[in-house]
This record gives sequence, structure tokens and C-alpha cells, in this order.
Amino acid sequence: MTKTNEQIDELYEKYKYIVDILMHKYRNSALKYSVDLKELEQEAYYAFADALKNFDQNKNTLISTFISLCVDRRIQKIIKKYSGKKAQTLNNTYSLDYDYNEEGMTLKDIISDDYEFEPLNNLTLKENYEELLQKIKENLSLTEYEVFCYMINGFDYQTVALLTNREPKQIDNTIQRIKHKIRDIIKE
Repeated sequence: MTKTNEQIDELYEKYKYIVDILMHKYRNSALKYSVDLKELEQEAYYAFADALKNFDQNKNTLISTFISLCVDRRIQKIIKKYSGKKAQTLNNTYSLDYDYNEEGMTLKDIISDDYEFEPLNNLTLKENYEELLQKIKENLSLTEYEVFCYMINGFDYQTVALLTNREPKQIDNTIQRIKHKIRDIIKE
């Protein structure tokens, strides 16, 4: 039997006290896990509306029992979601932009790398990188260097095999030799 809007409004007014009772029941749990009470109440009312919409009189169940069950389950689901490790981790994190000391320094300022935008440091890093690339080029054969160039540009060994007209196994062996030679260069 389909309910009219007037019937649903009547049922809403008659049984909305169930949401209040269940919200009171789970209030402390919600606060413990930092659940926004407004959000929890909204979810409870969604469950209440779903219960009113889906209630079947032919199931030999009281509507108040059905509403209580639907709302209770929705509230428990939300609290369970907030009590999980992922939610707790998010709730216990610190904002990078919040001032944590008297000098007005943010967490981002405290933990940032002061050298990130330092031109001299960046130049040194670039020189070291270029020097490493030069040593690698000097120690690899022409074939190995060609494969190395494809590798550092993100190609997998099967694609490199197609591009160089070689068998994938050959490329895989070449990659292993390259890795071994680079390890030796870095150890120096």
C-alpha cells in the first residue's frame, strides 16, 4: 500500500521521538569518536524517512519497532565508521597551517626543508645529478645506455624491447646489468 504525503507527515510527527531517544542513547559514543552530532542527527533522520517509506504492514511488525531498528542501525554504522583506525588517524592529525607556538610559526614552517628553494642547494643537487648521469654513461655500453634512457623515461622492459627490436628477455638481462653497474657507481 502506498502512503500519501499526509500519512507520512502524520507518521513523522507521531514517531520522531524515536530519533531523539536514539540520539540521546548514542550521544556519548558520538562525542568520544568526534562524530559531528548534527551529521549524526541528519543520518538518523534519513534512516527514519527510509523506514517510513519502506515499512510494510504485512510483515507483522510494529512501525515503531521497524523505525527504531532502522535508525539504530544507521547511527551505529556512522559511529563505527568514525571509530575505525582510518577515521581516528584523520581526527588526530595536526593542521600544517595552525600556529603551534608563540612566534606564529606553523607546523609547515617547523618541518619544512629550508633548502628546498635555496638556489645554491638546487644548483649543487643538479650538478651532483648530472655528474652521476655522466658516470653512468661512461660505464654503460651503447646498448645499455640506450635501454637506461628508456628506463628513466618510464618505459617498461617489454616496451623497450619493441622500441629497440630486441627480445624482452634480452632487455630484462640488460636491465639487470645496468642495475648492477649503477649500484657499483653509487658505492664509489
